[in-house]
Amino acid sequence: MPGASALAATCISLSTDAFAASVARGTAMRERNVPRAVRIGAIFGTTEGLMCLGGFLLALTLGGVIDRIDHWAALVLLTIIGARMIREGFGPDDDGMTDDERRSLLGTIATALGTSIDAAAVGAAFAYAGAPLIVTLFVGLTSFAASTIGFALGPSIGLRFGKRAEIAGGAVLILIGVSIFWQHLAAPPV
Repeated sequence: MPGASALAATCISLSTDAFAASVARGTAMRERNVPRAVRIGAIFGTTEGLMCLGGFLLALTLGGVIDRIDHWAALVLLTIIGARMIREGFGPDDDGMTDDERRSLLGTIATALGTSIDAAAVGAAFAYAGAPLIVTLFVGLTSFAASTIGFALGPSIGLRFGKRAEIAGGAVLILIGVSIFWQHLAAPPV
């Protein structure tokens, strides 16, 4: 079972992707909206926690299935979403869309899924290490906090850097996907 410091480090590490993605999504907002930041944080935190829980439970039943697909799914989802953000960053400043249309629930969920796929593998590792099921809750709560803060910071970054921030945010999502993919390929076989 992982110790408290290892658990904290794991939770923080998993939440960094969600934080970066939330900042990227928040850059397109014109002003800070705390209730929306909390909703975004809830989506990311819930998704991260559920993916970790799913990996934990799957590890108990299916073994190594997760390791064979998680990196591909993260790469595809985050590349598509990141490329779309980059395309929008090169588009006109006023696209006639509301903030809600620009950052749809479906897009937010897809981003949350893309950044939390590695949590499934971590959940499996927790199960193999004999950790209690409650650790998956800590993963979700940490991601919730990081994503809420990240999205709340996004508008300030977006106002300061404009379209460049949205382009950079899209590039960050693609890099996160590539990083997850590369880390999986570079990891020694178990």
